[in-house]
Amino acid sequence: MKTNLFSKAVVMVAVVMASVMNFSASASNPTEYVKNEEMTGELMTAKTIFRNEDGRLFRHLRYTYTYDNENRVASKEASKWDSEKEAWVPYFKLDVEYTGNEVELSYARWNSRSNAYDSKVEKTVYEVNDENANMMLASAK
Repeated sequence: MKTNLFSKAVVMVAVVMASVMNFSASASNPTEYVKNEEMTGELMTAKTIFRNEDGRLFRHLRYTYTYDNENRVASKEASKWDSEKEAWVPYFKLDVEYTGNEVELSYARWNSRSNAYDSKVEKTVYEVNDENANMMLASAK
């Protein structure tokens, strides 16, 4: 039961962080964007955000997700559409590591000069306990 509660709390933390990072994708008028979610069973494996301009859809951002063996988010990778190259170009990557009662989020931006994610990674560590796990689960409902 505690493991299940912990897993749900961890997923909630990852979702909240992803929502904060996705804020730039939601403009002042949410109808300006349309999303397409790709699912594998109950897990979202990818999400594509399209800009809606005068009824025409244009590629904007694409997120891909990986999960660990407990179906917890292990990473989220974002790409921007490059209309000149007509290809998705990496933007950032968020890795999630679960250890004991902690969740570590590592954020790295894509460096187009080196064609790799920056070695300078920003990290945030969250401690999950029964009290804040219950609070997070209650706010998610």
